[in-house]
Amino acid sequence: MLGISKEQLAALPEIRFPGKVVLVDSAAKARDALIYLNKLAQIGFDTETRPSFRKDQHYKVSLVQLSTYDECFLFRLKMIGSLDGLARLFENPAIQKIGLSVKDDFHSLQRLPEFKEFKPEGFVELQTYVKQFRIADNSLQKIYGVVFNEKISKTQRLTNWEAPSLTPSQQSYAALDAWACLKLYNHLAAGGFDPDACPYVIDDETAEALQRSVGVRVETNADGTVTVAENPKHEKAPRPRRRKSAAKTDKAPAEKAKATRTAKTTRRAKKTTDTGDIPAKAGAATKKAAAKTPKTTKPRAKKTAKPKTSREKPQEPTE
Repeated sequence: MLGISKEQLAALPEIRFPGKVVLVDSAAKARDALIYLNKLAQIGFDTETRPSFRKDQHYKVSLVQLSTYDECFLFRLKMIGSLDGLARLFENPAIQKIGLSVKDDFHSLQRLPEFKEFKPEGFVELQTYVKQFRIADNSLQKIYGVVFNEKISKTQRLTNWEAPSLTPSQQSYAALDAWACLKLYNHLAAGGFDPDACPYVIDDETAEALQRSVGVRVETNADGTVTVAENPKHEKAPRPRRRKSAAKTDKAPAEKAKATRTAKTTRRAKKTTDTGDIPAKAGAATKKAAAKTPKTTKPRAKKTAKPKTSREKPQEPTE
């Protein structure tokens, strides 16, 4: 399997978006862009969301990028009004949309009202598609590095995508990701990549871990081709329940409850008998049981009479 390390990736030359960026930040621009895009057979797809640096803070999708080879349209979702046109484009099976980790994008889009019920059609998932070329890596940056020996910069990834205006660097970065997805897919589909000639080889253990992370399993066939299948999740077998003894299971629930109440009453009555008092908060059953049980009193010890001492003055001896 093929994969590239961080050190190998850092040494590669950096690629920049070669086309034209079209910023779509109004309803009128969105309408014109969608009329054009709906005439195409294939586009690259990506989204950007404002990063959050607090656990309790979450943002909705800020940007949708749709790219051809020559230009990329950046839809600023909070500025274009209705998103129904984009939703219909994503549901159109006649237009092929190529992206990476598209399930995460769908999950983020479904937080928007216009996308709650949308059913995406015509999407290609690059993370799965590249596995048939023995590419184990899952990130766009590493896949692009393996195939083209070039590096996609990620310096703008954690910038504010909801800023009043996007900088040229932000625009170029956003356009590059969608364009790179389109370029990768068509290059691989056309047979432009030879896995046997690729120098970035990784061990089987690392490759299997990367495959599991995206839920796929890659099998090499006898003729050298590769088959990609879904990797089923291994769930733990449920623990067998312990069977209760026949003596316990034969009792009906009502009888069990009655036996429990009787036992509690007996314990309370015994406690009351030992102390000789009935608690103020004792129930009627407890008081009744205590009344039937005769109180036992300890016999009082008899006091021994002390000899009386005479207080008379002693008589004087007589002569």
